[in-house]
Amino acid sequence: MVGGKLKVDNVTLENLSKAFPDLQLEKELGKGGQKTVYKAETSNGDVIALKIIHPDQDIERITREVNAVAQFKSEFFPEIFDIGKRTIGSREFVFVVEEFLEGQDLRTVLRSGKLSLNEAIGIGAQLLQALIEVFEKDMVHRDIKPENIIIGPNSRVVLLDFGIARHLSMQSLTQDLAIFGPFSPGYGAPEQIKNEKRSISFRTDLFSWAVVMYEMISGTNPFIAGCTTGEEIIRKTLGYVPPTIPECPSDIMKILNWCLNKPCHRRPPNPYIVLEKLKEVCY
Repeated sequence: MVGGKLKVDNVTLENLSKAFPDLQLEKELGKGGQKTVYKAETSNGDVIALKIIHPDQDIERITREVNAVAQFKSEFFPEIFDIGKRTIGSREFVFVVEEFLEGQDLRTVLRSGKLSLNEAIGIGAQLLQALIEVFEKDMVHRDIKPENIIIGPNSRVVLLDFGIARHLSMQSLTQDLAIFGPFSPGYGAPEQIKNEKRSISFRTDLFSWAVVMYEMISGTNPFIAGCTTGEEIIRKTLGYVPPTIPECPSDIMKILNWCLNKPCHRRPPNPYIVLEKLKEVCY
């Protein structure tokens, strides 16, 4: 057991070990505003990720996120093994046990430069397969971006972070009168930025998918490049048409432009069509 303190509300590793006697903690993987993540080993020798949710977080959103991910059983999503509450020290914490993912997020990969066209197409095709599963569950991810895409061994693509995902048949947690909806600047679609809830659909994720594809092929996010503030990124996303990527074949560029249409009704209606078009021009 690693010594020291768990940096979550003064909970010690000793108390954490008492709460999870069946786990052998190895190391802290990272800490964010929402959670602290640890690498651990089960009594069976399986390596897992243990997430301890910080006590001041929105439990409803977190539960929604975990339950959303748990619906997916394919290789494109992390496997969820357990979620619940445990008393650690003197406080009760929400915890999640899930698959330990090897690899790097796409943002880290892109820091080394743009990808080859074949690499970008391979990642993009797998991401579309993940979005097909999201589509089949009547959900919209709403936060497709390099930070939420893991590239693992054998180029496996895993889609993370359903924190702002929306099930189209469920009530939204965002106020209708909010000026902006939840989105990541540079990747969110125009209807997200303008909080047009009735326009949020599967087409929303396809816009973000196309931005990621554009960035992988060109090495630049077209809506972030040259901007110094979030307001500039928003204005550019709403009004700027990205230029053609010189090294991108015209047939692939047509697919990206189709998905990058500002009016959502002009984008492809579902990821099946985009994947089929991609296969037609690439395979």
